[in-house]
Amino acid sequence: MTVLSFTVVFHSPFRVGSAYARDGVDAPLDQHDPLPPDHLKGMMRAAATDVLNLPQARIGEVFGSTRTPSPWSWSSAAPPGKWDFSYRHRVRIDPDTHSALKDHVVLGEQAWSSTARFEVSQAGAIQSDAAQRQHVLVLRCSAAAVHGLGAWRRRGLGWIGITPDDGPVTAADVTELRKLAEAAP
Repeated sequence: MTVLSFTVVFHSPFRVGSAYARDGVDAPLDQHDPLPPDHLKGMMRAAATDVLNLPQARIGEVFGSTRTPSPWSWSSAAPPGKWDFSYRHRVRIDPDTHSALKDHVVLGEQAWSSTARFEVSQAGAIQSDAAQRQHVLVLRCSAAAVHGLGAWRRRGLGWIGITPDDGPVTAADVTELRKLAEAAP
């Protein structure tokens, strides 16, 4: 079974919204799992689609599709110690008066750590050794292409870098990825 390890370096705090509300906080996050596996998988898939421009057939092979589950499983990101949590306000400004609009102040939570780690583990069968090497290449390059995560990215949150623990993505990796993208159906 193949296990890929990645390190996230945070350049700013981040917030990944939770599915439940809490009293006194307009935009809470899950303090038990602030950077969950589904978010990590989603941002890597988005990078493969939008940044790397990989064909949908290739993305479906690696990340799964409506017809086939992904043969890979993501873990949550975990910092070396504990996450630091704090609050951040967002205010909507009236363009005419240049003052805060009534009822448009949002209190949101944010998380911070200098680094965190997560893993992507092979959880299903892959056709061949060559296909597995291609999957690993797509996963490594997709992770390296991610530079923002969570909500409020355009407001100064969630600026990150991700590096594979087995070494950075190289020019040779990118060349091989381009060839793989061109050869896809």
